[in-house]
Amino acid sequence: MRIFCEGQDDQIFITKFLQDLANKGEIDSKPKYIKYIENMVCKSQLLKADNYDNITTDITAGKISKVLFIFDADFSEDGRCNGLEESKQCIENLIDELNWNIEPDYYIFDKNLDDFILKTLSEDQQKCFQEFDECLEIEDRNKNKKISTCIYKKLYPQAPYDFSHQNFNELKQKLINLF
Repeated sequence: MRIFCEGQDDQIFITKFLQDLANKGEIDSKPKYIKYIENMVCKSQLLKADNYDNITTDITAGKISKVLFIFDADFSEDGRCNGLEESKQCIENLIDELNWNIEPDYYIFDKNLDDFILKTLSEDQQKCFQEFDECLEIEDRNKNKKISTCIYKKLYPQAPYDFSHQNFNELKQKLINLF
């Protein structure tokens, strides 16, 4: 099996999520999950068919039977393959182009991972971050929520993610199915 993601933050997040699922007995706790996660560096590289030649060989040989792509939709105004609908179309085009003899799956974060994580916080916490962003005009400078999630992780390093939140359910099921 393989999970393909955009970058290092995604790889760290997915590893923590898999460890949480293993700790709860929802997936096997023996594998070292990091070895199954491929960091593609950026979305454009993740969506480029040429980057999967070695994987295609492994799939054809039967060494890999399951694949999950996890990436951000980003913001539609940022160009090609951005926004949720266009991201879906681009990943489906990639899957068609790869023409593997397996059925790859995918999960797309609406906007980005940081925005997704902040939506799992309590309403009060979300309001605090929204007021913080507005006060410092962060969104005017950087529309993604990376600054806010970095601050949140620094304030709550022991439990930065509430994996029991309903927003994680779809991704959780895809990861359970994969493992």
